[in-house]
Amino acid sequence: MPILWRYVLQSHLRIFSLSVCTFVAVLIIARFKEIARFTALSGDWLKTGLYTLYQVPAILPIAIPLSALIASLVLFQYLSQSRELTAFRASGLHLLKILWPVLFTAVLLSLCNFAICASLSPYCRREGKTLLYRETSQNPLVLLQRQKLIKIKDAYLDMRIKNDETTKDLILIVPNNSTQQLNLVSAKKLRLCNDELIGNDFSIVSYLNVPHEFDTLIIENQRVMSTSASLLSAVLKKNRSRVDLSDLDFKMLRMETFTPSKKTPSAWIEILKRLSFSLATFSFAFLGAAFGIDEGRRPSRRPLAMALALTLGTLICYLIAKELKGHLMWAAVLFLLPHPLLWLSASLRLQHKHRGRA
Repeated sequence: MPILWRYVLQSHLRIFSLSVCTFVAVLIIARFKEIARFTALSGDWLKTGLYTLYQVPAILPIAIPLSALIASLVLFQYLSQSRELTAFRASGLHLLKILWPVLFTAVLLSLCNFAICASLSPYCRREGKTLLYRETSQNPLVLLQRQKLIKIKDAYLDMRIKNDETTKDLILIVPNNSTQQLNLVSAKKLRLCNDELIGNDFSIVSYLNVPHEFDTLIIENQRVMSTSASLLSAVLKKNRSRVDLSDLDFKMLRMETFTPSKKTPSAWIEILKRLSFSLATFSFAFLGAAFGIDEGRRPSRRPLAMALALTLGTLICYLIAKELKGHLMWAAVLFLLPHPLLWLSASLRLQHKHRGRA
């Protein structure tokens, strides 16, 4: 590898790695409440670490392009201000040859980002949802202790918590919408044994919905009862895991486009979104490298402002296109059109700098 390539790549990848790590740290801080909730429900630090790891690929598709922009922009601003770029050009190197290491890396990062968008990120999103649903649905006693997770409305619950596997003196009063009456469930003790929920001195007081002028009261007492804990948890669980188009990998999305349905335009939009993320890595790196060059005696902030304005415009187009679920053509334009404009702007900027213009 030439010395120039080694020098430029080391500096570029150092800044790029630091930027990606910063974005990942911000993501973990932003989702700290969700991670803490999962920790409280599972009680297993290994599963908590795995759940946290599943969150990282969710931000990588946007973190990689922005990090490529920051790395190339900072690198070429440093080379310009330290006069190293002037020394490279005085030795006979063309501007494009100096940019080749960054552009080559940007192409590889674009392919890597496409692989993340196409397979890794959807896989981690599905596994994260599955892990969250499984850990919050295995133990019905945990669900009862955290009433916000269950779907029983207007209910009264009182119990004495011993641990996550044993509860005593349970009293649960729930409304019965069919009879407009209240149902009572009580148990002296509930304990979890493997996948079985075992209750001692279990009682149920309910009403039958029959056309009489008097109440039909049913009282059922059992000294010992047992039921499937997983099935009871599935009944109590409020938010069930769903698979969206963003959870499908690229191959499954392509299959959605082959079968005409209401989801076909949304599947195409999801494919275009992932392609846009992949192209953004090269586009932003090229943009940052072109507008980071400033060889004047007095550094100007105008190129930086122009680069940030073009980046902001691209992100706005992405956000608008993401919401155009029923307008495939407009979504395709907003997803893909900004990238040729970024390439054109960067090429014109390099042409001006090569001719010695400001």
